[in-house]
Amino acid sequence: MKSTFEKIEKWLKENADKIIEFSLQEPATEVEIHELERVINKSLPKDFKELYLWHNGLGDNGNFGSLFFGMDFYPIDRILEEYNSKGRYTAENISLKNADKEIDKTNIYNLDWVKFAFDGSHTSLYLDLKPTNEGKYGQIIFIDDEYEMGILVADSTSELVENFAKDLESNLYHLNEDALEDDNHYLETDQTIDVVNWQSSERWKR
Repeated sequence: MKSTFEKIEKWLKENADKIIEFSLQEPATEVEIHELERVINKSLPKDFKELYLWHNGLGDNGNFGSLFFGMDFYPIDRILEEYNSKGRYTAENISLKNADKEIDKTNIYNLDWVKFAFDGSHTSLYLDLKPTNEGKYGQIIFIDDEYEMGILVADSTSELVENFAKDLESNLYHLNEDALEDDNHYLETDQTIDVVNWQSSERWKR
C-alpha cells in the first residue's frame, strides 16, 4: 500500500497540510501492534498492520483533524480503551435491525469488531474479525448504533485505503468551513459518499 499512502500524503500536503504536520501520529511500533493482537486474541490482517505502521492514528495537538469519511482515526491506545470498555456490555446482546449480508448482526457489542474510527456521535468503522459466511475476515464495516444499521464499507483495509485515495483525488473531500474558522484542517465528505449520513448518500443508501 506504500504508493497509496504516498498519494494520500501528497493530497493532504496540498489541501490539508495541518493534518500531515500536526494530526497524523508517528508509526505504531511492533510492540503496540502485538499488544492489540494479544488483547483481542486474534491475528490482525497484514494490511491493517500496514495502516498502523504508516501512522498510529490521529492526535489533536495543534490541529483537530479527521480522516476516513471525516471520522477520527484512532491510535492503538484508543482502540484498546474502546475495546476494553465494550467488553462490559456484551451481555446486553442488542442485535442490529438491518445489516448487509456479510455482517453478523447478532450483537452490536461484538468483541470481534475492532473499532478504529468514530464520527463523535453514533457511527463508527470497525475491523470485522468474524464475518458471516458471505463476508471476509478483516473486512471493514460501518455501524450506526442509533439506527442499528450495519454496512459493508470495504472487503479489506487495503480497499478502504485505496478508495479513500481515489475519493481524495476525485475531489470528494473538502475542508470543513466551521473548523477552518478555528484554524483547524478537518476533512468532510461530499454528500454522495457520506457514509455517516448513509440514508441520503448515493453510494451507501440502503
